[in-house]
Amino acid sequence: MSLKKLMKNELIEMSLENKKYSETIDHLLIKNFFYDNIPLANEITTIKQEIKIENRIADIFIKLNNGKKVVIEIQHSKISKSDLMQRTKEYNQEGIYVLWVLDGNGPYDRKPNTESEMFISISEKELHKMYRGRVYYINAADTGILAPVYALHFPPCFEKKRSSFGYEYYKQSKTKRSGVYYEISSLQLNLFKNKGFKLARFFDKNIKLQCISEVVHFLNAFIAFQSKKPAEAKRLCPDGLLLGVIIQKFYLKYGLYLLFDVLRTLKFCTVRDARFMFQKELWFQKSILP
Repeated sequence: MSLKKLMKNELIEMSLENKKYSETIDHLLIKNFFYDNIPLANEITTIKQEIKIENRIADIFIKLNNGKKVVIEIQHSKISKSDLMQRTKEYNQEGIYVLWVLDGNGPYDRKPNTESEMFISISEKELHKMYRGRVYYINAADTGILAPVYALHFPPCFEKKRSSFGYEYYKQSKTKRSGVYYEISSLQLNLFKNKGFKLARFFDKNIKLQCISEVVHFLNAFIAFQSKKPAEAKRLCPDGLLLGVIIQKFYLKYGLYLLFDVLRTLKFCTVRDARFMFQKELWFQKSILP
């Protein structure tokens, strides 16, 4: 049966070891995407779909040339934290590394772009910890793959509050996160261990670490420039507030919340500076840089 004919049906009926189950078209398309593309970026001996491993059915099973085994779990529906960890643990007990990829076009409703505020699920928070500052997504529909694999980093966001005395301040939100999108350039698998789990991810660089590296490089270059050409540095930063120059340089690429998180990590600013930093009109209604 052709794929075109399959896509006319709402569900695809498949048979596995005399058991019937239903598979949505987007699930099939995502599995085929990994089945076709993982071998292009990795040295493998085996890749199979829908493999029974003890009590689980792995979406994609991979055996690398070095003998290591990996399963890719494609999650369409919301999953609890306990189920997420239990399934990962069960695969690990069989010596298998696990790569979780969420369907961003399903109930998670994630798009490949940067957003300032969003509610994320408990399982996404756990995956963010497990995968050291990233969650992987892929978007598919009946018409095909809408967005290949991408990652979202979830730095904390801050909400404006008002004290009983009328003073405005910013406080880290307990319910919301910001989301910073970045592309996955290669599907080459990177096996590692974290939080007691054997996990697989791609060879993408943690976006926060990348931002830290670029900000540090920029600061060092600006300080060197300032010592050589103080008059020109004064023109670029007329009020002496280097924070404004940093925001102008990086906010479009990383967003204010990730940038603020990085500056706090570098001890360049504190939570007390949040109100000052998030008053966008201070920086975006006038051009600091030429």
